Amino acid sequence: LWLEQPAPVEPSPPRPLRPSQPDEGARMAPAPGTGIGAASTAMARGRLAHRLFEILPAIAPSQRADAARRMVASQTDVSAEAGGVLIDDVMKVMAMPALADLFSERALAEVSISGVVGGDGVAGQIDRLYVGAGQVLVADFKTGPMPQVTPAAYTRQMALYAALLEQIYPDDDIVTLLVWTEAAQIQELSADARQAALNPGDLPGTA
Repeated sequence: LWLEQPAPVEPSPPRPLRPSQPDEGARMAPAPGTGIGAASTAMARGRLAHRLFEILPAIAPSQRADAARRMVASQTDVSAEAGGVLIDDVMKVMAMPALADLFSERALAEVSISGVVGGDGVAGQIDRLYVGAGQVLVADFKTGPMPQVTPAAYTRQMALYAALLEQIYPDDDIVTLLVWTEAAQIQELSADARQAALNPGDLPGTA
């Protein structure tokens, strides 16, 4: 009888893609000739920058500088000098008019998102998200030097986020932005670039 038969063993589901995780290593990758200590310091600065971008927008503008200094002072792995530079970078980015919506009261920070893209499970965390009238803004902060060519991993990261958001907001335009904090530059990734990133063979240099 089928009741007496052992249940078939179901295969374990594959681990979901986590686009934010590979980015951590790429974002903080040390330059040639630098040591592990430099990479560790860069990672600490990156974590602190993301924390500042998460917390400061909810604080009154007149109190942000003091709050930022307190947050930096509480860190043992970021020097006072590096922390001061980091605060300046963060404040400069937050003052950019093009990012006003992303730092507004309606914006969300550190948004967990998961779903399926092209048959693969995807789980990630969006740095800043703003849902407006007919448009969804997505920003990811990059605290390393801005490269001349956008790393494919970054484009794919944002492409996966956009693909998930398109399932939630099918009638809205999804705008994906890489925000380079050291350079205070905003890089918008086009829908065509995102689509190409979801098909790695279509990316230059990967065929």
